[in-house]
Amino acid sequence: MGSILFAVFALAAQLDRDYVRGKTLEGQQAAARGNHGGRPKVIDEDDVLFARALRGEGTSMPDIVKKLTTKTGKNAGRHPSIASLYRALADKDA
Repeated sequence: MGSILFAVFALAAQLDRDYVRGKTLEGQQAAARGNHGGRPKVIDEDDVLFARALRGEGTSMPDIVKKLTTKTGKNAGRHPSIASLYRALADKDA
């Protein structure tokens, strides 16, 4: 009885391993095509240009954030955080 149970668990583990390996290979192929996963950007290219222009005029960061809205995700329609704005501006500078 114990050997049958062991064989069933071994089969389940092998099926799980094959599934994970297949998904890993799919992810590697997608990355090779240029599709990298992750969360979508909160602030898009146009908003970064707009924020940079306002920053050049001397507008404070909290005031810039109040003029921007998030277009995607669960916070769509809300203002992004100041940290997100700093991060987006730093990514563009790099």
